[in-house]
Formats: sequence, C-alpha cells, structure tokens
Amino acid sequence: MDIVRRTGCPACGSARLRVAFTRADWQVVAQASIDSRRDFARAMAAEPALGFEAFLVCEDCATLFADRVPPPALLEQFYQHYHGNPGYAEKIPRKLALERRRIFALKFLTRGRRFLDIGCNIGCAVEAARRSGFTATGLELDASAVAAAARRFPGNRFLVGTLETLAPGQYFDLVQCTEVVEHVPEPRDFLARLGTVVAPGGIALITTPDAGHRSVREALLEWPEVKPPEHLTLFSRAGMRAALAGQFDLVWILPNRKPGLQVIARRNRAPKARA
Repeated sequence: MDIVRRTGCPACGSARLRVAFTRADWQVVAQASIDSRRDFARAMAAEPALGFEAFLVCEDCATLFADRVPPPALLEQFYQHYHGNPGYAEKIPRKLALERRRIFALKFLTRGRRFLDIGCNIGCAVEAARRSGFTATGLELDASAVAAAARRFPGNRFLVGTLETLAPGQYFDLVQCTEVVEHVPEPRDFLARLGTVVAPGGIALITTPDAGHRSVREALLEWPEVKPPEHLTLFSRAGMRAALAGQFDLVWILPNRKPGLQVIARRNRAPKARA
C-alpha cells in the first residue's frame, strides 16, 4: 500500500517545517484519553499503514499536520460506517434547527438557490437548505450515512462519493463544507476542486479546527482535535488563506472564541473548468 510522506506544508506549500511531537508522545496522551483518540491509537497499532511518525508544524503559516497520509483505499475503509453517525442521528432536531439558522443568514449573501453540502453525513444541513428554499444536494463518502439521509429526507438528492462524483458543469450558489477539510489527504487539491463548483456570485462556507488559536497553540499535543488518521491537517488562519489563494475573490475568516475556523469565501468570476 502506498503511504504518502509529506515534505511540504499541505496548506501553504512551505518546506520550512519542524516536529511538533512524535507518535510516541501522542500515544501516551491518546491512551489516557476517554474519547476517540484512544480507539484511533488502537486502530493504528492494528494497522500500521494508518499511522504516522510525527506531527509537523509549518514555520511559515503554523498549520499542524501528520507527516504521513494513509493509502486512499485504507482511508475509505476507515470511513465506512463512520463512528460518529449514531451520535448525529440522536441529535437531528437540534442539528436541523442549527443548520436552518446558519443557512438563513448565508442565503442573503447569494442570489441563487442551489445548495451543496460536502460531507453531508445523515443530511441535516441538506434538509435545512431545502426548507429554506434551496434545491439541495448532499455528498458523502459513507454509503450507510447516505442511505439513512435518503430515508429521513427524501425530498433531496444525496450522492455517495467525492467532488469528483459530480458531473462537469454542476455549479452551486451555496456550498457548505463543515469539518471536512481536516480529513482529506490533499487539502489544497480538495479546496481547489471545491472552488470549481461554486457558481459566479456564489459563496462557500468552510469550517475546520484552528491550530493557531491562542487556546491550543501552546498545548497542541493535548488538543482533542489531534486525532489521526481522522484528522490529517489542522489549519491555522494563515494556512487557510494560503490554501484558498487564487480560488476565491474574497475570503472572510470570522472571529471565534473557540479553536475553530469559520470561513466564508465568495467567487465573483466564472469557475475554472475541472480536469
């Protein structure tokens, strides 16, 4: 199986990197935790190709990332029957209400009413968008989550796959990508493809953990969001701006007291054709 070793920052491309902590350091913390980190440490012990040797920090943009990326087939297997789905299903009413509030605010930033949720899980945001007047599509790797979404919310379109699954020429006025980019093996390529499906005048909402936040940057090893192989890249504000450079005309990173990035990006020009 092909393991990819990262020699440059996956956010800005810089080769100025330093070791933040080793796998041995992380395992001590993970095995003492009471969350998914302990389970992931066991998974990496059982399947070494899921593992890493160290987490690196970019000296230029402060993005934090695993030095190795597991093989795509192994990652795809890891995400089938995703461990978080049962918990999401228990919170559907609250998640629907949260997503409707968010989409209500975002709909005033774009005139069109075509919605795409990348990594839609069991479809709460997709259904919230439909109830807010959008024609809504959800895209998700986990086939079991897509099946559950289609059963619960049959008035929408749900697809199993990645951005490459979309047919060329499909564009959306509001693209939502919440807590996804930290999972993908090649985040700059992923964000570039995301940009190609945003229609002129459309916006993208991207959320992801913030490795540069003052509340975590001095204690990155203990931060619960450091949970490989689920989270492979933890962006900083500077890293996110660098990764989005050239994809959008305007990028706003909203203030947040918590260690999370909330990004709104607008595209004014026509998208570049997808390869």
